[in-house]
Amino acid sequence: MRDPELVSCAQRAAAELERAWGHWRAGRGRGADGAAESVASYVAHSLDHPWGRPRVVLGLDAEDARELAALLERQEIGERVW
Repeated sequence: MRDPELVSCAQRAAAELERAWGHWRAGRGRGADGAAESVASYVAHSLDHPWGRPRVVLGLDAEDARELAALLERQEIGERVW
């Protein structure tokens, strides 16, 4: 049975991620080609992760996934410099 609190938490996190992703894409002139497409969804639990932790699943195309990976790597490198 799904815990309504965990589902709600995951839904909120997915919505926040959708907004942030939309803003990031729009800032790079890429908002129009995929703005209506949802990239985040939620699951109440995962078979591979401990119960009691809500999960958010990303569904990005390959180009967007590479850009997100590069963005996160640049962020990590920037944090190490400080």
